[in-house]
Amino acid sequence: MSAVVAGTAGGFLMASLFISAISIMMFSLVKNPSPTFRTIFERYKPGGVVLSLVALAYPVWGIIGAIVGILYTISDKQAPGSGLGSPNLVFTISILAVTVMMAVPFVLLLRQVAAGVAFIALASAGVFGWLVPYFAE
Repeated sequence: MSAVVAGTAGGFLMASLFISAISIMMFSLVKNPSPTFRTIFERYKPGGVVLSLVALAYPVWGIIGAIVGILYTISDKQAPGSGLGSPNLVFTISILAVTVMMAVPFVLLLRQVAAGVAFIALASAGVFGWLVPYFAE
């Protein structure tokens, strides 16, 4: 399987996990909203917010997965070598670093649903850092 196809498949898997986590996180946010979310929920119905996220999740995560697949192809040619249970150590460490850098601000901003954000980050690191390289092989 080519790396781009593997990345896109990983992106679709991430979209499914993202939608599941966001749906559960919304229950907590609707039950006890912060002032910012209270304003958002007065303007937009929570069901509409979730439906919009569902509609956007698959295309966005699919594109992210395709980009990750391209980066894996480049990384595999430029810095081959396995490690940490992955076919390409440099790629996996890069994915872990980017995932942490992107997740930390969301954890700090969304403390009420930090566990959900952490789940999405861990799933993303696992899917893109380990599964995509194995699927691409």
